[in-house]
Amino acid sequence: MDGLITESCIPELSVGQDKMSAKLRLHLDESGQKFTVTDLKEWLRQFNVKAGVMDSAIQDMIEHNIYDVYTEVAVGKPPEKGKDGYFIYHVSNPENASGPTILEDGSVEYVHTTQYTIVEQGDLLAEYVPATFGNYGFTIENEMRTPTKGKEQPPLRGRGFRLEDNKYYSVLHGKVELTEKGIYVVNTLEIKGDVDMNSGHINFDGDVNIRGDVHSGMLIKASGNIEIKGHVGNCFINAGKDITIQQGMQGKFSGKLKAGGNIYCKFFENTSAEAKGDIMVRSVLHSKLEAEGKVIVEGKDSVVLGGSVHAIQGIQVMDAGNEMEVPTVLSAGVLRKTLDRSRELDDLIKEVEGQLELLTKTVKSLEHIQPGTLSKEGEDKRMKIIQAKVIKSMEHKQLRDEKAMSDALIRSGRNAQIVVQKAIQPGCRVEIAGMAIQLKEPLKHVKFVLRDGNVEASLLY
Repeated sequence: MDGLITESCIPELSVGQDKMSAKLRLHLDESGQKFTVTDLKEWLRQFNVKAGVMDSAIQDMIEHNIYDVYTEVAVGKPPEKGKDGYFIYHVSNPENASGPTILEDGSVEYVHTTQYTIVEQGDLLAEYVPATFGNYGFTIENEMRTPTKGKEQPPLRGRGFRLEDNKYYSVLHGKVELTEKGIYVVNTLEIKGDVDMNSGHINFDGDVNIRGDVHSGMLIKASGNIEIKGHVGNCFINAGKDITIQQGMQGKFSGKLKAGGNIYCKFFENTSAEAKGDIMVRSVLHSKLEAEGKVIVEGKDSVVLGGSVHAIQGIQVMDAGNEMEVPTVLSAGVLRKTLDRSRELDDLIKEVEGQLELLTKTVKSLEHIQPGTLSKEGEDKRMKIIQAKVIKSMEHKQLRDEKAMSDALIRSGRNAQIVVQKAIQPGCRVEIAGMAIQLKEPLKHVKFVLRDGNVEASLLY
């Protein structure tokens, strides 16, 4: 009787509406008929149950005489939805501290320095992993079920990057910022308000644009330009290029500007300023200005009063000093220390060239010695001589570079003059290339030049 299914013990089959499962119920036959797994699988195929059949479940029903109970014997595989597309970010926004910070030595830093994520041109910022299609499924009747593809994400918005093969690369050197909408790489840092203890100090590799004021005690450093639309207090501001202050600076005798380019400011009061280029300002009160280019003080009611102004290429002012004879120094041309250093450099270069010539001859003589013929001490000595030549060559280059810069400054200040458009008062001291005169009476519409080693004044018109 084994392997036969009689009418008295025909199993019952229950198929789910979605055709994803099938259940089987066996009936006990009085004749004692036994089924095999093969019998029941063949019987299931007659009812189109072709896939997902679980032999172990059928075997279990037979071995344990499970009758009159529906048991799941076939299960389809639902389709697997594809994974949504997603981004992998290779940069992140820094976590900027706020409020006082306790340092390792136990001291307290009350003002933090704002941090920025800086990237170089060509750096990988992010990459997009596309959505996948997913995996097919099947019913117990072996019908394929098509999966749903994952959701694609829209491209990142922003600027300062290029997209190539689903990868986002920076196209410039600058600050990167991640937002909900995208990636922004800029070489300009925008500060919409004031720079104060809440915003923290600024140290940025690029340009800085500040729309508000800069409060006393703050430090600002940038490799590019710094532009400040408001007022500046007792601060230290250092720019690799130009500094522009639209409303002026009150340095309280310790505030300082340092620019690798030009400085533009409405006024200086109790402030120090150094520029590799020019300094242009409307008025200067009790301040110290130094420029490798020119200093120009022009504008309505402009004046230089108190302190000192030095410019290698020359000075142009409207008024200098006042009737109270406040000490004021106007100085142009190269300073004596620059000329002294230039002569010192000549001597140093000559000395180093002699040392370098001797080392070069020694190295050439050692080149004829075959490798391995020297003792360890001899080889060590040979390496030290070669190293000494390399170091001395670097020293020679540094001295020559400094000499070239010094000579350029001397040439630029050779024809320096100081021009006073309106009046210069007693109490003012005028210096050109280290030679000076002290004014004893007011002069109007004059220019000062160096002639035959003396400072002379002549009328402009």
